[in-house]
Amino acid sequence: MGVSIKDVDEGAFRNLKAEAVRSGTRVGDAATEAFRMWVASKREVRIRDRERMLEAAKDIDRLRLGHKGEWSGTTEIRQERDKRRRS
Repeated sequence: MGVSIKDVDEGAFRNLKAEAVRSGTRVGDAATEAFRMWVASKREVRIRDRERMLEAAKDIDRLRLGHKGEWSGTTEIRQERDKRRRS
């Protein structure tokens, strides 16, 4: 498929083109690989963020279950923040 892309950094394109020539790869194939790698890296970040969020939710549930009486995540966060400010 033929694609025109506007506003590509000239230096970045030249570097991509030079690497493609050195490796015997067509520029289109190199660009396709770069696009795929960029998308994959963004997905990895989202997956890691999701895993961290799920782990944090589990931690909050454990705290809530282990606490007698009322428990407030907001109160806990404020107390920890205040402790750090005093340090």
